Amino acid sequence: MSTNDDLTTPSAQVNGKNPPANVDARWTQRELGRFESDDRFGTTLVVIGGVHGNEPAGLIAAMRVLDTLNAEQPTGFHGRLIVLAGNIPALNSNDENARYIDFDLNRIFTDEQIGMPADTSVEHGQMQELLAALRAIRAQCDRMIVMDLHTTSSDGPPVAVFEDSILARKFARQMPMPIYLGFEEELGGLVIDRVTNELGSVAVVVEGGQHFDPRAIVVHESAVWAGLHAAGILRVDALGHETPPGDVLRDAVGDQAYKVFDIRHRHAIEHDDFVMCPGIVAGKVIKQDVTAIAIEGGVEIASPVRGRVFLPNMQAQKRIGDDGFFIVRHINEGWLGFSARVRKQDWIHWFITHLPGVYGLEDDSLCVDRDIAGVLKRQVFHLFGYRLIRHDQRDAGHGIVRAWNGVISFCKAFFRGPIPGGPDKDDPRFWIVRRHHLDQLDHLDH
Repeated sequence: MSTNDDLTTPSAQVNGKNPPANVDARWTQRELGRFESDDRFGTTLVVIGGVHGNEPAGLIAAMRVLDTLNAEQPTGFHGRLIVLAGNIPALNSNDENARYIDFDLNRIFTDEQIGMPADTSVEHGQMQELLAALRAIRAQCDRMIVMDLHTTSSDGPPVAVFEDSILARKFARQMPMPIYLGFEEELGGLVIDRVTNELGSVAVVVEGGQHFDPRAIVVHESAVWAGLHAAGILRVDALGHETPPGDVLRDAVGDQAYKVFDIRHRHAIEHDDFVMCPGIVAGKVIKQDVTAIAIEGGVEIASPVRGRVFLPNMQAQKRIGDDGFFIVRHINEGWLGFSARVRKQDWIHWFITHLPGVYGLEDDSLCVDRDIAGVLKRQVFHLFGYRLIRHDQRDAGHGIVRAWNGVISFCKAFFRGPIPGGPDKDDPRFWIVRRHHLDQLDHLDH
């Protein structure tokens, strides 16, 4: 296995010029390589790196894994490993801080954007090519799992991010990293969201560490080995690693291994002049409406919810609409076990759909009276396996106040009866929620 931790790798000329230091000659095409066994039509693990141009560590790590597999030719390998490059033009940029060229590639995998011509922007072309590659791979295997490897502008432990389905949990929890849930509710157009909901595949983002930190390559390499094991493709101990990949990940995350956090708030940048406040780092505990987290256009920005800071934006280049920061809150791990049990109870979902103030839509989404939704809060929807498609920051209070508000809201909905004409997705009086797609598929399989 390679021991070179430098981000600069030997490279040939690209487009008639010497490529920047963070570009490897092998990164100039969509599929960078694959390793497969004779029974390759079983499980395929797809590793994507470089979705953001200033995040090359995942690609270097994935290519190291491929190089090792090609050198060792392990007999216990069953399935396929395929490595795909993300935003090739951004990776080829002479600016090592270039996250993207025109649009954030990891925000445009939506129906609307996918329907636009490939020449709409650099990233629209990249999106079409990457999605076509993923669709083709999915059509050629029984099961596909996707790992999307990223790094961050701020220092912090590696984390795993995914839509909170039971199948995704089973995969991700075999890697000793903290887990972050609810990202897809705050961010539209994620690569992993498209993979999950169109292709019906488990998809996980791994944030491996800080940009251009050599340790991020080691973390990502260990995550890929752990992913091969979790997918049932290759036992993690098959190659006799000098340091077991699980130990590498545990060392990187410290006491955060297997802890679960829920995204509660995202602040989108609204002004060119945005900077994080001194002392604000990933994991810092902040108070609601009290702690100054960033300064934007000369105004201090606080959080409308309490929790911990996640992914504070320390990018050298910031654009309006980019993520400024997130606020997350720790969830007791026992909550996930209870959640997995109740999600499988059909009568619970029948009961939810027949509550006063809850209305079904043709696409299996639910419209929930916003006053009732504010009482239930997002964590109750998450408990029963519902994803928030549209929501607001409505808060019905705590303790006795919340219970009283709940009684009033349900009574109003009960005596009011169905709303004439019925609600729709554009009705601002409702939250829109939907069961996780992979949970529904898993239910149908059983």
